[in-house]
Amino acid sequence: MKRIEQISATHPATFSFMITFLFISMLIISAILGNLWPGDAIYGQPGSILGRIISTIILLLLLSRLGWMQPAGFTTPGRFGMWMISLLLLAYAAAASMYALVGSLNLRFFDTALPALVTLFILVAAFMEEIVFRGLILQALVHAWGSTRVGVTKSILVSALFFCSVHLLDFLSGRLLYVVLLQSLEAFFLGILLGALVLIGRSIYPAVLLHSGLNLSAYLLIGGNGLEPASSSWLLLGLLMIPPAALGIYLLHARYQPVTDKQMTNDLHRLPY
Repeated sequence: MKRIEQISATHPATFSFMITFLFISMLIISAILGNLWPGDAIYGQPGSILGRIISTIILLLLLSRLGWMQPAGFTTPGRFGMWMISLLLLAYAAAASMYALVGSLNLRFFDTALPALVTLFILVAAFMEEIVFRGLILQALVHAWGSTRVGVTKSILVSALFFCSVHLLDFLSGRLLYVVLLQSLEAFFLGILLGALVLIGRSIYPAVLLHSGLNLSAYLLIGGNGLEPASSSWLLLGLLMIPPAALGIYLLHARYQPVTDKQMTNDLHRLPY
C-alpha cells in the first residue's frame, strides 16, 4: 500500500493508468460472471451485477486505505443546493438525450418498463465508475496538481479523459469506431461536469444521482426500445453536453478555494495512511 501511495503522490498519471487498468479488469471479470449467470436479459445479468458489487467493495476499501473517503466526498451527503443543481442538470441532460437520440421531446419514450435488475445494474455501474474516476483518479490528480484553479481544472480534464477512454471499449462489442468516438466525446463532457460537481459540493452522491439518472434515461430511450441512433445523433448529444460542462468549470472557478503548497502537504500528512 505504501508503494501505491507514493505513486499516487509523485506520479498521479501513472496511478490513474493503473486504476483504469484495474477497472477494465473488473469489467472483464464481471462480464465473465454475467455469462456464467446470465439471467433473462443482456442488461441486469445477476452475475454481472454481483461482479460489480464485489468490485465496488474492493474499490471502496482501496479508497479507505488511501485515506480519501472524506476528500472524495463519500462521508457527507452533500448540501441541499448541490442536490438541486444536480436535479436541474439531470433534467437538462435527459431532455438533451431525448432530443438528440430520438428527435423529439415526447415523454412517451419513458413509458418503457424498467426491470428491477436493470435498475440495480445501472445504479451499481454508475456508483462504481464514480469511485474510480471521481474518487480515486480525480483525488490523486487534485492532490498532486490542485493547489491552484489551473491545477484543479487540469485535474478535472485529465480525469474526464480517462473516463471517456474506457467508453472506447464499446468498439470491441461490434459498434462502428466513429460512433464509439462520438459517444466518448459525450462521456468526456459529462466527466468534466461530474468532476466539477464533486469538487464544488465535496460530496460524491449528487454526481452519482446525475450519472445514474442519465444512464437510466439512456436505457429508457434506446436500450429498452432497441433503437439505434444515427451517428449524427451522438454528435449532437456531445455538443449539447458542452454548456453544462462549461457551467461546471465556471462554478468551480467561482467557488473553488485554492490552497498553498504548504497546506496541500499538510493535508496529505494528515491522511490516515
